[in-house]
Amino acid sequence: MNSSIVLIIVAFLIAAAAIYALYSIILFQGVSSKGEDLQLTTKKVLEQVEVLYEKGEYAILELLATKYLDRVPSRIEVRIYLAKAYYESKKYSQAIKQCNIILKKRPYDVDTREVLGKCYVKKHSYIKAIREFNFVYDRNKKNKEALQTLAELYVETDQLVMAIQSYGELVQLLTSPTEQADIQAIIADLNEQIYDYAAAFEAYKARLAVYPKDVDTNKKLVELYVRINNYNMAIETLLLMLSFVTESKMLLWIYDMLVDLYETMGEYDKAIAYAEKMLDVQGSDKFNLREKIAQFNLKLGNVDDGILILEDLTMLSQNAFDITTELAAAYIARGDYQNALDRYMVLLDKAGQKEAKQVNMLICDLYVKWATVATNNGDLERSMELLESAERYNTINPEVYYSKANNKFLQKNYNGTVESVSKALEYDKEAQNSPKYLLLLAQAQHELGNFFEEKKALTDLLNVEPDNAEGLYRVGMMYASQRNVKNAEEAFKKAIASNPEMIQAKYNLAILYENSNKDKAKELYLEVLEQDPTFVEAKNALADISTPGSL
Repeated sequence: MNSSIVLIIVAFLIAAAAIYALYSIILFQGVSSKGEDLQLTTKKVLEQVEVLYEKGEYAILELLATKYLDRVPSRIEVRIYLAKAYYESKKYSQAIKQCNIILKKRPYDVDTREVLGKCYVKKHSYIKAIREFNFVYDRNKKNKEALQTLAELYVETDQLVMAIQSYGELVQLLTSPTEQADIQAIIADLNEQIYDYAAAFEAYKARLAVYPKDVDTNKKLVELYVRINNYNMAIETLLLMLSFVTESKMLLWIYDMLVDLYETMGEYDKAIAYAEKMLDVQGSDKFNLREKIAQFNLKLGNVDDGILILEDLTMLSQNAFDITTELAAAYIARGDYQNALDRYMVLLDKAGQKEAKQVNMLICDLYVKWATVATNNGDLERSMELLESAERYNTINPEVYYSKANNKFLQKNYNGTVESVSKALEYDKEAQNSPKYLLLLAQAQHELGNFFEEKKALTDLLNVEPDNAEGLYRVGMMYASQRNVKNAEEAFKKAIASNPEMIQAKYNLAILYENSNKDKAKELYLEVLEQDPTFVEAKNALADISTPGSL
């Protein structure tokens, strides 16, 4: 050990021993004296403990005060310094003991209660600490330190409303605008935690009145606007921040928020504009940004622009799986199925087992979309060829069999329709598309004259989707063919309620009303003709019942 350190330690020990000896003599003299001698000795001891406390000599103070109080336990002033010394020495239990002794004699001693409260804080006895600091603050409503401690304790005990109230009182006591602004930041955060967003806004704005360019406060204000879906105010604040923020990391956050907000609002042109600005900021993820710009272009219908960007990104990416699938989807959106298929085939050549399964499903979906276009163009043969190709890539896709069923229905192959649509229903495990499958099945059974099977299909449909307008309309037609007017009327009304634009349901309901409610029938025919002035049958029917003498 260094000799100088040894000398210092020895000197300290000698000094401590000397002081101890000196105060032992004083103590013994003090207790053996009478009257004024004892008072003089007590005064000297008090002066000495005060000096020791101010110098931070807590260990010596504790020794001196303890020895003295053993002989003169009633000297409260000495005990107060002993309690304080114990607190400073982190001997909180001993300090609490001394404070309680003092408070038995002086229950209204504010300083002692403050020391006791601080000890409870250190011992994590927050409820007891709150009691003591409430006492201290009640005795002096201008005690800022006690009030701030109380506020902090309320936060620790999740009494956030009381904490907000205490911080609010503290703001009134503070004279420095900067200190007030700091407390407003805390108040804002606490109000957010209790979902009092109006109060949080008020606190943030009070802070911004002092620090208008405080980045953190403006950031929190933006986040709060987003939380309550006030996107316009969030954008306004972000644009204001752009006038004073220069640090790259925060600029990236601002631009990223602007891009996300404009995307959420469907303003993709503005999202593109700020994504492009973000590209110029140091540290931006240029690949990801360009991908977003491509996606926004696609949503705007700028398919060619989106494809150009994605084509470029596929060349830059080492793992281009996601980008290539996006590119293929863009080609599909443009109706360029062959180019999309070519991209999928490139992926399939490189794909592992998991990715290959995903690509196969994507190729199947592509062929189904391609076949739908062919069907709509009246090329049923080409449509069926494409569906056969789709089935090779995914044999359990119900949409393949539904599309086949639709193709066969258009060819009036109703038995084939039933067979294919039944397969679609079999593979539709989650019944996501079962209403449209059941509707097609009912139509096919109707064409085959299998009315019992038609009714079963429609019943199953309405069990899945009770408000299916087309299903309700077909149930009405089935009842009308059986001359069950009451049930037919009810079904047609439900169909119209589900879809007020369902012109066929209105027309057939009007036919039912011709014998029972002529005025209502006229009203419905007029509605039909208002929707479709070329509806010849409705025009003729209206003319017939409007003729004098008609039934």
